[in-house]
Amino acid sequence: MEMLFWSRSGVCSNNRLAHRHKRRIAWQGAGALAILCTLGAVGRAQDAPSGLSMRLDVTQRLEFSDNPDFTVDGGSDFFGRTVLGFGLESVTNIERFTLNLGTDIEEGRTERSSIDATNSFANLSYDRDTRNARLGVTAEYREADIDSTFFVEDFGIDGNVIDQDSGTRETYRFGLEGAVGREAPIGASFSWNYTEISYSGTTDPDLTDQSNSDFQAQVDFRITPRITTSLTGTYIDFDAQGNGTNRRTNGLGVSTELEINPVTTADVGLSYDRIERSGDETGVDEGVSVSFGLTRTMANASLGLRFSSDVTSNDNGRRSFLSVTRDVELPRGALSVELGVTGADTIGSDPLVNISYRHQLPTAALTFGVSQSVNTDNDNDEQINTSLRAGYDQQINSKSSYGVSATFLDRNDLSGTGDDGQRIDLSLNYRHDLTSDWGLVSGISHAFSTEDNEEDRRRTTIFVGLQRSFNWLP
Repeated sequence: MEMLFWSRSGVCSNNRLAHRHKRRIAWQGAGALAILCTLGAVGRAQDAPSGLSMRLDVTQRLEFSDNPDFTVDGGSDFFGRTVLGFGLESVTNIERFTLNLGTDIEEGRTERSSIDATNSFANLSYDRDTRNARLGVTAEYREADIDSTFFVEDFGIDGNVIDQDSGTRETYRFGLEGAVGREAPIGASFSWNYTEISYSGTTDPDLTDQSNSDFQAQVDFRITPRITTSLTGTYIDFDAQGNGTNRRTNGLGVSTELEINPVTTADVGLSYDRIERSGDETGVDEGVSVSFGLTRTMANASLGLRFSSDVTSNDNGRRSFLSVTRDVELPRGALSVELGVTGADTIGSDPLVNISYRHQLPTAALTFGVSQSVNTDNDNDEQINTSLRAGYDQQINSKSSYGVSATFLDRNDLSGTGDDGQRIDLSLNYRHDLTSDWGLVSGISHAFSTEDNEEDRRRTTIFVGLQRSFNWLP
């Protein structure tokens, strides 16, 4: 009974629905979305039974890369890599606690120390969920070499992370959320998410430190079983840490959700928002933000329409979104589609597409996703960031499996002053179980990166190794 899974041995794929754009575009939560397998993570089973489980994975592999540092004219290298991963999970009827730790250790790199620990991470989460209340806490630390490692979830926060450079990126995240009175006439909920990204040893002026603190709260009044009215509050503090434009957002509003009939729900929201800019740009944007949504539920499917017009810090001071969504539960998977358009008067309109598809076969799984979001960077410039990802996992027999994954990332700068950029990652992985605990792992990957006014970068890596798993189920 395997409670935790260390994804370094195969293709990482994203089975979550493509994330939608949030009302606030200064920061996009990243659920998460680690498609590239450079680091991997210890994940938990979706329907894990109660109890305690621990797992330790040790992988020793030999790697050859024609450009391991992903530089313009980088040389090849042959070296060893030890991958360590530890996961712990405790589950009860109302509580869940998880802890994941991991790191890579490179041995024998040319012109480096004999042992070099890289790409270390730690994350923990705690959830307590009862009928009338909920509490959730998450914390994460991750260190990555900028010249060799990239995470799709970082791209969801700042499109500039696909810029390749020397140095190190450190990411800190903390989240806290809670709710009371979930089924009472009066209820309340809140969420606080803090993210900090810091760079060291870099030369690219676009790779700068930043932090973001996002607090949301609301009080719900269930007037009737069909009508709920909420008072909402927002506070967002984006700190460019001396390298751009700081943005501080305050908002107060009211929203109402109405059940028109058993299958149709409507919601409308109004808020007064104020955004103060300081640093490289100074000024104030303020006004009324509005939103409207309509959802119709059908057998194994739903159809939705959503419109919003939000106060932003762009040149126009406002950005609007219009989208149609369709979610379908399929016999062997699920499909979610969102087609929309976003626009601002001084910038123009752009299409937005979000698609997530999952198909499960008896011995295989196929995933596909397209995600687009509007972000605002340190320089207060808007970007449309697009990620396209596909993965296929195949169980050959009871002992062997392989996986293929592909990711395309595109940063489209809307200001006209920044640089566009793209990145492609392809990988093929194979695993053969030698025993119940030992496995042979191998693979090949290719990465390509291009950016306006910069030279292209390419890298191909081949590896083979052994993996040992230690499981403990008391």
